[in-house]
Amino acid sequence: GRSNSWSSNEEADTSTTLEPLDLVWAKCRGYPWYPALLINPKMPRTGYFHNGVPIPVPPEEVLCLQAKYDIPVFLVLFFDAKRTWQWLPRNKLELLGVDVALDKSKLAENKKPNVKKAVRKAYIKAILHQCRVTGQPNPLENNQVAKTPEES
Repeated sequence: GRSNSWSSNEEADTSTTLEPLDLVWAKCRGYPWYPALLINPKMPRTGYFHNGVPIPVPPEEVLCLQAKYDIPVFLVLFFDAKRTWQWLPRNKLELLGVDVALDKSKLAENKKPNVKKAVRKAYIKAILHQCRVTGQPNPLENNQVAKTPEES
């Protein structure tokens, strides 16, 4: 059930299936929920284009880390400035760009202005990536979602 999904914002609703190249909110210990892209670790080492958009190839040393986990983990590439790679379990991942209310709550949950700004910047990068892949217009052009209540 969804009834207890509000009980902890450290745990995600795991009922939806995740596919490689999905946009997700990803939670690392000590960091806020952060926009990321699910990457298939078995993608060709030569690189890959998703509808013409280049998808970065995970470095060999990142791929080796999967062996350290005894539970199923997903490979994500964060939309941060450094483009950080991370392996995360399913309960630390939520679909991004699907539920506007969820996106808004993730964007608003950081109290520190610099963290909130970094998360919002990454969110905009994630949505732009999605627009390039789908050919859809950018829904943030009118900037509805990316604004927090105190700004609008």
